Amino acid sequence: MAEVSEEIRNLAARHQEFQRQAEALRQEMSMVQASISSCDQTIVTINELKAASDSGKPAETMVPVGFGSYVYAEVKNTDKIIVNLGAGFSAEETAEEAIATLNRRKEQLTKILEQMNASLTKLAQGMQTLEAEAAKLQPGQA
Repeated sequence: MAEVSEEIRNLAARHQEFQRQAEALRQEMSMVQASISSCDQTIVTINELKAASDSGKPAETMVPVGFGSYVYAEVKNTDKIIVNLGAGFSAEETAEEAIATLNRRKEQLTKILEQMNASLTKLAQGMQTLEAEAAKLQPGQA
């Protein structure tokens, strides 16, 4: 009986570890999803600024000045966008190039999110397996 109790404790410890891993993965997935949403919003913003500029009227936006405060500003050149390339590097691109760069980044992030989702599914299956093993070991459950 002591062996069963020890085995149940080991299963419970493994289950808790799977739960911790799953929660960490969910948090990472949330950050990746936020990055995907940011790419989408940036693409929409670039398109809106470009459309406003193409219509002949000045493109207007709000510029952050700090501590959650913004000022309205006119954008003089909507065809040149500075795009973060990662690792502290940025590049000036046309609006179309910037959108293409953002779409590529979004595709990469989507693939990463799919891989993370597959990992989460494996963790959930592992937890279910542990739960089934623990149920078999419970007295009166066999």
